[in-house]
Amino acid sequence: MARPYYKVDTLEASNSVGYLVKRCGVLMTQIAERRFEALAVSFTQWVALMRLSAEPSHMSATQLSKELGHDMGALTRVVDELERRGLVRRERSRRDRRAVEIAITAAGRRQATSAKRVMVELLNELVEPFSEAEIVTLITLLQRMLLHLQRAAATSSPDPAGTRAARGPRHKPHPGAAA
Repeated sequence: MARPYYKVDTLEASNSVGYLVKRCGVLMTQIAERRFEALAVSFTQWVALMRLSAEPSHMSATQLSKELGHDMGALTRVVDELERRGLVRRERSRRDRRAVEIAITAAGRRQATSAKRVMVELLNELVEPFSEAEIVTLITLLQRMLLHLQRAAATSSPDPAGTRAARGPRHKPHPGAAA
């Protein structure tokens, strides 16, 4: 893009890619959670099972937490419940015996596959107003955006361009602290 698309004086939620993608995600999750109420697993549990089923063996809790966008506390509760029900198991890492990895069980794979039909029905309802060509275009654009964001996240530093240093310390020093 030759010139920046967004400008301070024209940016609004209604034209913000970030806001629109986030809002669509929130609404889709709310709808999916309601659809999953009648199933044996919640939508959140199903998402974890699906991610684990795509993995050939085990996955660290940290990696699963990052990919699902859950903090470790929330993920621990999800995994605890899935493990209690025999859908996943925790195992010591073969690479680092101090670490624990999560693996899906055969029962977990069956549960993930069984609940997948609910998502297929929901997604088909959500894209119903669009033509097949529009759906393909939307998916292609979202995949490109995801790849771009993954690259940006991998290369960005926690403090881009030294902005923290320019703004000063995050917390005010204690009045009795040496200057």
